[in-house]
Amino acid sequence: MVISNYVFRCRGRKLLPYGFGLVLSLGLGLSTVRAQGFGTKIPDGSNTVVAINLAKVVESAEAATLNKLLDRIGFFKHFEKKSIDLKKDFQQTGVDSKGIAIYYRNDRDSLLYGEMIIPINDSNRFERLLNMQGTPLPSLNGYHRFKTMDGQLLAWNAKEFRVLKGEVGQTYFANDSIAALYGIENTDYAAAAVAAATAAADEATDCAVIDTSLMDSSTMEWDAFDFDTLQAEEPTEIEPLEVYDSAKDTDTSVYDSPVNYDSLDTTFEEVNRRNDSIKNVLLEKWLLHEQEQLLSGKYPNIKVQEQTRLFKNVDLARVWIPRAGSFYSGLHSVRSIVDAYYNTSDFSLKSGYRDMFFDLAQQQNKITLKASVTLGKDLINLTKKLYAKKPNPKFAKYLTTETLGYFNVNINTEAYLKEMPAFFAKNLKKYFGKENELFELLTLGLEIALDEKAMAKIMPGDNLVVVNGITNLKVDYVDYEYDDNYEAKEVKKTKEEKMPSFIWMFTSEDQRIIRKTADVAVSKNEAILAGGIYKIKQGNGKDFPVYLIFKEDLVMISNDSLALNKILHQDRPAKANKSFVKLMKGSKFSAAFQTGKIPALTKELGIVSGNSWRSTLAELNNYGNFTVSSKGIVGDRLETDVQLALPVTANNGLQFVINQLLDGIVPDEQPEFDYPIDTTDND
Repeated sequence: MVISNYVFRCRGRKLLPYGFGLVLSLGLGLSTVRAQGFGTKIPDGSNTVVAINLAKVVESAEAATLNKLLDRIGFFKHFEKKSIDLKKDFQQTGVDSKGIAIYYRNDRDSLLYGEMIIPINDSNRFERLLNMQGTPLPSLNGYHRFKTMDGQLLAWNAKEFRVLKGEVGQTYFANDSIAALYGIENTDYAAAAVAAATAAADEATDCAVIDTSLMDSSTMEWDAFDFDTLQAEEPTEIEPLEVYDSAKDTDTSVYDSPVNYDSLDTTFEEVNRRNDSIKNVLLEKWLLHEQEQLLSGKYPNIKVQEQTRLFKNVDLARVWIPRAGSFYSGLHSVRSIVDAYYNTSDFSLKSGYRDMFFDLAQQQNKITLKASVTLGKDLINLTKKLYAKKPNPKFAKYLTTETLGYFNVNINTEAYLKEMPAFFAKNLKKYFGKENELFELLTLGLEIALDEKAMAKIMPGDNLVVVNGITNLKVDYVDYEYDDNYEAKEVKKTKEEKMPSFIWMFTSEDQRIIRKTADVAVSKNEAILAGGIYKIKQGNGKDFPVYLIFKEDLVMISNDSLALNKILHQDRPAKANKSFVKLMKGSKFSAAFQTGKIPALTKELGIVSGNSWRSTLAELNNYGNFTVSSKGIVGDRLETDVQLALPVTANNGLQFVINQLLDGIVPDEQPEFDYPIDTTDND
């Protein structure tokens, strides 16, 4: 079966619909007991595990619509047989629609592979319908086996169907000693020193992150193989490549000796072709060995308690990442930036962060993604202290029907200032090398200098930012123009621009230092006080000003003077946005936005969009709120929810998503040119 390969060939804007469609097509019904049975197939040390509950999908989606989606992504093509009328019905394939489908991935230095396990309830019908091209393999431990033309390994028995696919590790052969062991030649246009350093860093990182009892592919016995016979015209000897000669002195140019780049490219192509041949044979050998180990149950599986946590109360789908460190290691660009900044090859997360869960759930037309991470004991205690503060109830009256969106975060400033110096000293000093003593001195000085209680009275840590539509900003400034004699003269100008109106507010029990700072700015002509509103200049008067007011125990900063004036002098605020208020009061952290207001907002701002975006923006009129929220620590986990209210044009949110997928997927789609080429035009 080559379903996954069909998805991997899709690129660009069509990749997401195909990928999501594949998940729906292979996910199956789920119960905790039967899920635990499949859980024993997941080897310990896996990087990622996915469980999909299609019972919910089937319950929410109409059967005809679901079958139409599967047909669009080519699912039924792998079951078509002239002797049986499948009628393009998922229920007729022999797959157990009340079972469980799981996918897991295992990344090692030499071999990266993933396996999908699908339950079947009618193995005879399943085998009769299955339409494949490839090579049968010997049966093993009750499993029939098959190798497809694109290298996927299939195995099935009376209860389950397994698809195994892998690739050789990208950096495994960067080590010259390992490459030489298999007859691979490392050649690159890049400087050898840079390539060696990169390979060594990646190898060190992989070794530090991976913690598994699974045997690595490199420990397997390697049988000699004459790779030169793979290609009839393979050269018997490859000359060493010398791209640049060392300069004898500063007057010698590397361009004095011309390089035959055509010959160089040809040599590189020949070497890479031979290397690829070796890697392909290695991949086949290693993947076959891996399948034999998996089907024989020779690898230890995930623990029972982990299986229970993985499969308990799954809604639509659940993704489990057993080690947060491996997830971080997979983010190569982020990892590189952090590691480079801290001058270390491995910014470890092992001490504070354990495993991670991502849950996809549905409630009527609302789709929710819940993310949670298990924390270590010390980090739990620290997080509870830092986020112990609740939102100021006075914030609620500023979340009105006029509010397009808001952001609220509540940090206990006193606890933050008290705990963070010790936390930094304990966890970050190892990254400062010889400056350890200086770093400890700085943290001690910071701890002594800070008066946590006094700072907490100025800014306790509760913050609210609200966006209330559009404001017209004007600013008068002085510019310079030059006459014919290049003499400058001052010219007063005014610029006007439309921008989203925002207000940032926070509690301040002791406002003296903030008020004094504002008054000093007024005395130095850097600010203006009028009607209780401070107008603070920016950029020597060339940038738009910000405005400041004091309202009871709140300090408010905004780019909209009219909004602040309304707050100061209007006794009856606008009607409250009840959903925003409820979300804010029940969360340690929250943010929300009225997605349906985006089209009007972009139009008012004068943002020009192309034809393809105009229809997309128009569709957003029917969407509800987009929200992000966190209740903080729940048990030993830090949880965060992301939710989007989809249009009510379908029976539920999932039905709407499937309809969107159907609109975006073209059956048997072939690449097309934007404009047809008429050869007669250039005759």
